Amino acid sequence: MLITHPYEKFAFAYDQMMKNVNYQRWCGYIELLFKRYGCRPKTILDVACGTGTLTLLLASKGYQMTGIDRAKGMLDVAREKSVEQQLEIVFHQGDMLDFQLDCKFDAILCTYDSINYAANEDELTSTFKTVSNHLSPNGLFIFDVTTERNIVEHFHNKTFSENHQDYSYIWKNNYLTHTKLCRTFLTFFIREGDLFRRYEEVHHQRIFEVSTVHDLLNATGYKMLSAYDMYTFNRWNRSSDRINFTAQIT
Repeated sequence: MLITHPYEKFAFAYDQMMKNVNYQRWCGYIELLFKRYGCRPKTILDVACGTGTLTLLLASKGYQMTGIDRAKGMLDVAREKSVEQQLEIVFHQGDMLDFQLDCKFDAILCTYDSINYAANEDELTSTFKTVSNHLSPNGLFIFDVTTERNIVEHFHNKTFSENHQDYSYIWKNNYLTHTKLCRTFLTFFIREGDLFRRYEEVHHQRIFEVSTVHDLLNATGYKMLSAYDMYTFNRWNRSSDRINFTAQIT
């Protein structure tokens, strides 16, 4: 058994495991947000881009895309996909807390509850500051968070598993209400030649209340433009499983 960093071995099976995610809808929603706030971005940075599915979709629509992610394994897959689709996208390895690129972007995205990987308010503040350092004047910062309701209803004390020809996985989840921390334990069995090797990953995601996100955005120089129930222009509510935020530097 080998312990690996989050998403390094997950990358091997990530796209297959996330095949239910409607990235086309997500892409369309982001473009509607651009239109709603009068943003016509040419350059977009996708923070925590993963295997680049959303990055590639936006690139195919003519946006000049850049992706950044902490996990080399995810970036390797993203680069392979960009070559296959003949899309010119620059991918960087870096952490959302403190990455440094020598350019600014018209819009910056951080999707699919990547923000929840900030361990605490200090790390969330660092992420917001790092993003602001790379955001052009009047640019939009679009991100989402998963909610406590989503974790409790759909993940807490639940185990998921699947068997495939080249890999199998076991996905266990546990949520601690008093710390607002969801721990995910992923066990992979990946074919290597005639044998399967076992890998373990542990993921931690923190639940942040809307009021906390709002206050930290204000403290780091943003104006929060909206907090919508995902894929809608309706205000978030206690039944929301995911909340989409749009912010702008003041």
